[in-house]
Amino acid sequence: MLDSSIPAYVDTRKAFLQEAKISGKVSLERMPRFQSCLISTSGSVNIELSFDVSETKQRIISGTLRAEVKVACQRCLEPLEITLTDDIRLALLKDEAEAEGLETELDPWFCEDYKLDVAPLIEEQLILCMPNVNYHQSGECAERKNYIAGQESAGSDAQSAHSESPFSILKSLKKNDLSD
Repeated sequence: MLDSSIPAYVDTRKAFLQEAKISGKVSLERMPRFQSCLISTSGSVNIELSFDVSETKQRIISGTLRAEVKVACQRCLEPLEITLTDDIRLALLKDEAEAEGLETELDPWFCEDYKLDVAPLIEEQLILCMPNVNYHQSGECAERKNYIAGQESAGSDAQSAHSESPFSILKSLKKNDLSD
C-alpha cells in the first residue's frame, strides 16, 4: 500500500469511467466523529478503493481499510491499541429511490453531485467496524492496577470485624432496653 495521502475528494465521473484505484492514507484529523471514539487522535488509516461499474450499470466502490488506533479499555480506562479492518462494498447512489433495487451485498452511499468526499466515507466505515466494547486481555487490567484478586486491604479487615452484621448495634440496644 502506498504511503501517499488520499485526495480530499474524488471526481466520480472520472473515477468510474476510468475504473480508478486509489490507495494511501487518510489522516484521523479529517474524521472528527471517529476521533471522539478514541483516546489518542494520532495516527492514520490505510485504504485501498476501487471504482467499478457493474454489469447492471451500478457504480460500485469496493476496497479495504486498516487502522491502528488507541481507545480506552472499558475495565481499567487505560489506553488500548486495537486494529480495525473492514471490507468496503458500497453502491454510489444519487437518492434513496435508487436504493430500493440495490443488491443485498451492497450498502448504499449517497452522493448528489460528482464530488465524493473520501474522508466521511472512510469515517463512517470505521465507526461501523468499531467494537462495542474494548478491553485488555483477561488479567492485564488487574496487573496494570496492581490488584490481586481475593486480597483485601488491612484497613478493611479492621472495619469488617467491627461491623459483622448491620443489625449487631440494634441487638445490643435491644439488650440494654430489656435490662432497664
